[in-house]
Amino acid sequence: MCYVIGIKIPKKQTIKIGSTVLDLDAIDIPMQSGFAYEQWPVIFNEPLLRPALMHWELIPQWVSNEKELSESRKKYTTLNIKAETILSNKVAQSCIHTQRCLVLASHFFEWQQIEKEKYPHLISIKESPLFYIAGVWNTWTNQNTGEKKNSFGIITTEANGLMSKIHNVKKRMPTILEDNLANTWLNENLNDAQILELAKHQIDENKMSAYTVAKNFQQNANPCEKVEYKIFTPQTLF
Repeated sequence: MCYVIGIKIPKKQTIKIGSTVLDLDAIDIPMQSGFAYEQWPVIFNEPLLRPALMHWELIPQWVSNEKELSESRKKYTTLNIKAETILSNKVAQSCIHTQRCLVLASHFFEWQQIEKEKYPHLISIKESPLFYIAGVWNTWTNQNTGEKKNSFGIITTEANGLMSKIHNVKKRMPTILEDNLANTWLNENLNDAQILELAKHQIDENKMSAYTVAKNFQQNANPCEKVEYKIFTPQTLF
């Protein structure tokens, strides 16, 4: 799955998606858990392509207010949406055809289980300090207050070779899109087959790098710091 991510844009910069040039502000969030239900930077069309902060958790349209939303979290999570069922997913199917987005990230975290121990890893893309994760978004209205909130969910796919070794229990990974595929993902004219193909895309494992971090990295001042474990050697890590 993909529940913990990080981003670092050290200074204001421009990026290009297709023919569109966008300005991104500096931001540094080494680690954020989706279960904090906070905002996160995404790129989306409304109606022009632009970056914005959105609530991470694709909020179901049948949820009427914050109390119901809190209760729904005890039953299911919409932080991630599986690629294989993206077209029939009850929360995503109403917006997947016209409201797709790119979730910005510099790295994400996942756990490898060995016997009864779990070892967290930081995973990034080589030579890409910023990359795109496929997402889907909607606008939710709180029926009690009238407040509108843009929310999104991250799309996950089957793990590639590297991620199968790291996330070796559920064997999932975020759908990471290279620049050309990221531009295509935002095209509102995609048909079902094209949407499904992109949602299930697996980035080449040779483009990825990973290392282990502290087991309590989510409580650390520097969650991205590399920590080595005796159980791993350069020959057995992956």
